[in-house]
Amino acid sequence: ARLRLYKEDVINKNFYSITPKFLLRYAPGNMRKTEGGKLNYENLFNLNKVKKLDVVESGLSTSIGFEYKKNKLSKLNILGDEKLSLSVGQVISAKENMDIPSSTSLDQRFSDVVGQAKYNIDNKLNLNYNFSLDQNYKRFNYNEVGAGFTLDKAKFNLSYLQEKNHIGNQESFQTGIDFKLNNFTELTVNTKRNLLTSSAEFYNLSYNYINDCLKAGIAYRREFYTDRDIEPTNTLMFKISIIPFAE
Repeated sequence: ARLRLYKEDVINKNFYSITPKFLLRYAPGNMRKTEGGKLNYENLFNLNKVKKLDVVESGLSTSIGFEYKKNKLSKLNILGDEKLSLSVGQVISAKENMDIPSSTSLDQRFSDVVGQAKYNIDNKLNLNYNFSLDQNYKRFNYNEVGAGFTLDKAKFNLSYLQEKNHIGNQESFQTGIDFKLNNFTELTVNTKRNLLTSSAEFYNLSYNYINDCLKAGIAYRREFYTDRDIEPTNTLMFKISIIPFAE
């Protein structure tokens, strides 16, 4: 269920909305013990919240949250591009379920508070933030901060990721560049660096051809390991995607 509340500012051409959201779910029976997975705002209101598990968690639970958005209005007061958004929510269960991985926090009666924020400064620069806050509101277990900048034919991406406590133990920084050579081809380079070990994890270089229904290209990947006895792995792949069906 959802209820949308909104306000139009026709003078400054802004549209503000708040949408409370509520999902009540009951799944009878038992479930097998699973491993892995993570809760975030994108899957908070799904019946199967962590698709990686490929199971529906049993019992009675409710997902509650809200979405705040600010959009621009056109000259004809038609809803336009989204400028700012903030979404927050939490899962409350009738009882604990130890068959669900602790990394999801769904094994507890009160899950982590998860959310995301997006800010589009203009058509060239955007910022985003995803987080997971412990149920006692005292510490962050997950932080992901990203930025995208577009300059002519090039698009630059930066992201910082931190996982702690029951979610994981990693801290990394990732960069990427997408350069359009023409309307149908692009060159992509991205890297990831582990900040805990101060070492590179991988380098990716790919050349792609793209049209309305097809994406095909050559991708080179060099992957590193923290174990010095294991040599870096070099991979060369040909990838083809039938949009939007499969890869």
